[in-house]
Amino acid sequence: MAEFIAGPTMVLSWIYSGGTVSLAGDYRTCSWNPSVNFVDSSAGSDLFVQRLTALKDATASVTLVAQTGGTVINTALAPGVGGTLIIAPEGTATGKRKISFPCYSDGASYDHPYSDIVAISCGFTGNGTHTDGVY
Repeated sequence: MAEFIAGPTMVLSWIYSGGTVSLAGDYRTCSWNPSVNFVDSSAGSDLFVQRLTALKDATASVTLVAQTGGTVINTALAPGVGGTLIIAPEGTATGKRKISFPCYSDGASYDHPYSDIVAISCGFTGNGTHTDGVY
């Protein structure tokens, strides 16, 4: 029988010049999106598009529940802040997946609904080679 990943096992940390901020306790969603660009290498009498892989990239995004007095999050997730996002969907046990993603914060955006909890959303744009390894 298959085992499924449970959300509460997530370890999610933002390491930047001001220190390390754990985002896991406040997160609602985390998206990881690696990608690659392609170069069209079609020529002459080719009947189908031929492609070569080119530069790789990635983005990530998180949605968090806002805490009162959350000035650390405001500073840490300011637009253009560089750091490393650690995403560990199954926690830090030996052999579990660990994504280390050097990136920039796209800046936090805040949603203040009238009769619901305040949410913070932040995207991250890659800055170099990410590693998809294990603890």
